[in-house]
Order: sequence, then structure tokens, then C-alpha cells
Amino acid sequence: MIFSRDPESSSQIDIVTRGDFKLSPKRSDGQARPQHETIGSPGSATLASPTSEGQGPFSEPTHTPAQSFISADVPDGAASPQRTSEESYLSIATNNFNDSSLESTDSKKGNETPQPKPTARDLDWDGPDDKANPQNWPALKKWFITFTVALDCLCVSLGSSLYVEAVPDLMIEMGVSQTLGISGLTFYLIGLALGPVLAAPVSEIIGRRWIYIVSLPMGMLFTMGVGLAKNIRTILVLRFFSGFFNSPPMSVAGGTVSDLWSNDPAQLAVAMALFCLAPFLGPIIGPIVGGFAVDNHSWEWTQWVLLIFCGGIMPLLVLCPETLKPAILKKRAIKRGIELDKPKMDLALLKKIATIFLFRPVEMLIVEPIVCLTSVYIAFVFAVLFGFFQAYPIIFRGIYEMNRGVSGLPFIGVGVGLIIGVLGFIQFDHTFFHPKNEDGSRVKRDENGEPIELAPESRLAVAVIGSVFLPIALFWLAWTSRESIHWIAPTLAGVPFGFGLIWVFFGIVLYYSMTYPPQCLASALAANNVLRYSLASVFPLFIFDMYEELEVDWATSVFAFIALVMVPIPFVFYKFGHKLRLKSKYSFEAEAKRLAAEKEDEDSQEAFEFKFNETGSIRSEPNEGAGSPFVPSTRTMTEADDMVANKA
Repeated sequence: MIFSRDPESSSQIDIVTRGDFKLSPKRSDGQARPQHETIGSPGSATLASPTSEGQGPFSEPTHTPAQSFISADVPDGAASPQRTSEESYLSIATNNFNDSSLESTDSKKGNETPQPKPTARDLDWDGPDDKANPQNWPALKKWFITFTVALDCLCVSLGSSLYVEAVPDLMIEMGVSQTLGISGLTFYLIGLALGPVLAAPVSEIIGRRWIYIVSLPMGMLFTMGVGLAKNIRTILVLRFFSGFFNSPPMSVAGGTVSDLWSNDPAQLAVAMALFCLAPFLGPIIGPIVGGFAVDNHSWEWTQWVLLIFCGGIMPLLVLCPETLKPAILKKRAIKRGIELDKPKMDLALLKKIATIFLFRPVEMLIVEPIVCLTSVYIAFVFAVLFGFFQAYPIIFRGIYEMNRGVSGLPFIGVGVGLIIGVLGFIQFDHTFFHPKNEDGSRVKRDENGEPIELAPESRLAVAVIGSVFLPIALFWLAWTSRESIHWIAPTLAGVPFGFGLIWVFFGIVLYYSMTYPPQCLASALAANNVLRYSLASVFPLFIFDMYEELEVDWATSVFAFIALVMVPIPFVFYKFGHKLRLKSKYSFEAEAKRLAAEKEDEDSQEAFEFKFNETGSIRSEPNEGAGSPFVPSTRTMTEADDMVANKA
């Protein structure tokens, strides 16, 4: 573990790019710290390693066994090294140490002053090969954790659609209307929308593992309550809490995947694709399993099946270790007898959490065109998927006279489209974003072999392609759902819908990740998540009446026309997104402007220190983002340097 201590300010920023170089603090006289001032060794709490006298700003630094990371000093005016997309990251540790703690033992005698204790976030790995670092774990272990958290997300989303098959029996048994019966789905989705607002910040404090272990049993208890309920009011209340307590993995699992794979962009794309597939695949499996469960048993079995799924995943979650860096290092520090300062839940911290996950998401939905329009687009497509839970029974039970169990099988078409979309995205990523080079690396390079940082808008190519498939699929479903046409035709319409859905989602989330710094990214994703599930919760309430009034062809065509109108959204951002990013107050470009202004005001730039705003929005280490599903491109520091150079 490493502590970096700042001699002159109360906040020191250590910048680490995968162990390649580190900007270490200097003494007040401007010289690099001598070797005797580097405290400790690998395996103990140490300071950032010093650099040798006379080194250039980016020359190869001296590296001794006692040094945990390679470091380099950057003098005033030096440009920070160019970093390619997803190839380097910022690791930021804020400290409150003063210079007296760095003095030699002799100078301290008779003049010893108490020093503030470090916090868990002041700690760092023993070195780039630290076995405690999740990125250095064996591949088999990392894939086990990835599959487990993805299964957990699948189980959570499965709980939404399983219930739908119970609605006809609930209407008869409890004497309720179609709308009131389907409200159980609405309440569950509202719980899924609100749960992550609390879970994401809590996971950054107590760790990700405990979120999984605590939330799933709580969700199971409320699921059991739904199965035992005797009236619709009880069912609706319990369905909300079931969704609320089941939802945390949906916001935390992305952070877990980033913790494991952020040092390997090619594998990260595969792992993230698998994780993102799960929330979409669960709703597809639910009607199939739930239909046969109700046909052969009773409506309560929709809940018992969900309990069986959750119970099977629970032992796997218990076997998964913690992956959040501060949580791992805090546990290690306790074992090594290092006394840490306990984090205080003060008003400032609560205000920061509320800003990231409550106030800023609402503001971004209103003032950020990128977040507003793309969130509405994803929310609409997601809502149409949940509208299918009402539309498919009307089509396949009503027109094709299938029984309840068999009528769920046409959802396989959507599932096949989702899987094809994920496999296609992985291939697309490996071909265009991270092509394999002769040296085995996966970095986009120009004709001279130099790494290229692609513009954020390049990621929207995925959404542009996916958007074209959605209206095609909906028109296909609308005008092939009739007795004179075989049932396989409307079933196959689900394939392009699933493909388009997952590609639009991938493209937009990737665009977010390269446009906003992590804490602003967390706000953008929170806004997208709440809007997505909120709109999806409303659609099932009116689908039945809409299809009864307009009939299948025109009712489905309404959604197709809306999807057609929305096709230009990713095209517009692909073409003009760079201009919107420059005007945004939350983007990497905005952060670079702030840093450039602060750099100019600094009296001394020898240690390449940046003061950060109170939100810390430049924080870019993958495992620091609250549930961020994709690792952002780090270019802010270079942009700040360029701005200062241009003004000079």
C-alpha cells in the first residue's frame, strides 16, 4: 500500500497510469525526495517512490525493489503523455498529510506533532503485480465472478416478467381488473428504478460484496411474501419492495466487472457485453418459464420459481470476494496494524451523494441534450419490450390460439436477437475499436503505428446501426400478426428487435462513458436508469386497452412510427455531438477547461498538482465509479495542458 503525502496543500493528487508512471510529490525546495525519505517496502504502507536526480520529465525512471510504483516528476509546462482510449486511467488519492511527517527521525526528535490518520481511499496497491488487485487474479476466478454477478442481474430482471403470467389467475381469484392485476409489474419496475439510487453510493462505502449478499436475501423474503399474499393490495406493496431490494446488483455489477477487467480492454468488452445482456435476457425468459409454471401448478409458482433461481445464485455470491479497491486495502491495513481514520457521514458527504444520484441526474435530463434525448430513446425501446408482455399474449393466444405455456415461446425470437447482438458487438469492438496488432496488443493505431484515440462519437456507430433495425422489426410484427400468416413470421420479428435494442443500448452507454468524467457519468447513468424503468412501468398499464381499440396491426404500428421518428437521434449526435460536448458543463472538455484555469492560477507547477472541485468529478479509476458500466476515456489532463499552451 502507498501513502502520498503533500508538503504544501491539504489535497495531493497522485496520478497512476497502470503502473507506467506516477507523478510523485516534491519537497518544498523543488527537489525529488531522496531515497531515505521513502518509508517502508513492498508489503507495507509506503510513500510514492522518488525519481532520480537529473531525469527528464518522461525519461525511464529508476526502479528499485523497495519502490512499489515507477514514478516521474513533471516540471511546469511539460505536456502530459498522450493516452489512448481505455488504455490508461487516472487513480486519485486525496490525503491530508503535512510535510512534517516526511522529516527524518533525527529532525523529529523533540518536535513531534500528531498527524491525521489516512483513510481507506489514501491507500494503494503494493505494486503493479499485487496479488490482492482484482485485475491480477487468475482468469478463471475473474470469469467466475463475472458470470455470477451477471446471473444475479438476470435473476433480478426475471422477477419482472415472471409475474405477468400470474395476472389472468389473479383477476379470477381476487376479482380485480386487468389494469390492477398488471400493476404488480409496474410496482416492481418502480422498485428497480429507485433501488440503485441508494445502493450505488452505499456500495462505495461498505464495498460491493455486502450489497450482493444482503440485498438478495431481502428481495427473496418479499418475493415469498407475494406468493403467500391473499389480496391484491398486499401483492402490490410487496412487489415494490421485492423490486427495490432485488435491484442493487443492477447498479453495482458494472463496477465489479470494471474492477476485474479494466486493464484488458478486449476482455472488458466481452465481460461488459455479458453483464449488459443479463437485464434484457431475464424479461425474455420470464414469460416462457412462468407460462409453463402457471399451466402446470398455480400463479404462486411464478414466485416460487423466482425463489429457486435466487436460492441457486446465493451460494455463488457468497463465494465471490470483494473487488472494490478501498474495501480490499482497508481490510489489508487492519491486518497489518495500520490505523485508519474512520470515514465520517457528515453533511458534506450526504450532499455530495445527493448531488451525484439525485439532483444532478434530474438537472442533466433537463439541460443536457445528450442525456435527455438518448435517455428518452432508450427508455422508449425498453418500454416497448415490456409492452410485449401484454402484446404477445394478445397475438399468440388470441390470433394463433396457443395455450399459456406455448404462447411464451415466441419470446425466444427476441432472445436470439439479443444474443446475436452481443456476439456481433464483441466482434465489432475487436475489429474497429480494439483491433489486434502484430505485437498482440489491442489498440487502434494509425499508419505510422501510433496509438489513436477515437472520438466519443465513434461509439455511436453501434447505436446508429441498431436504430435502423427497431422500426423494421415493429412494422414486421404489426403486419404479419394475422391468421393467414404462419406464427413463425411474427416470432422472427423479435430477432431484429432484440438486435437493435442491445446495439442502441451499447452505443449510447459507451458514448456516455467517453463524454463524461466518472461521477458525472454515474449521474447520467442514474438518470437513464430511472427514466428507463419509470417509462417501462407505465406501458403495460395501457397496452391491453390500446390493442383492443386499435387492433394488433395499427397498435404495433404506432410504436413502429415512433421508433422511426427516433432513428435520427444517434445520427444527430454522431454528426454534431462534438459541438454539444464543448458546450456541456459536465463533459471531459468542461473539466479540462476548469483544470486549465486552475493550472494558470497555481504559483508552482513543479509537482503537476491540480486542485479539484468539491465533486471530484475528474476521478477516473474504474473501480471508483459508482456502478459505471464502461470505463471512460481519459483525456482531460492532456486537454488541460493543450489549453494552457495555446493561451501562452
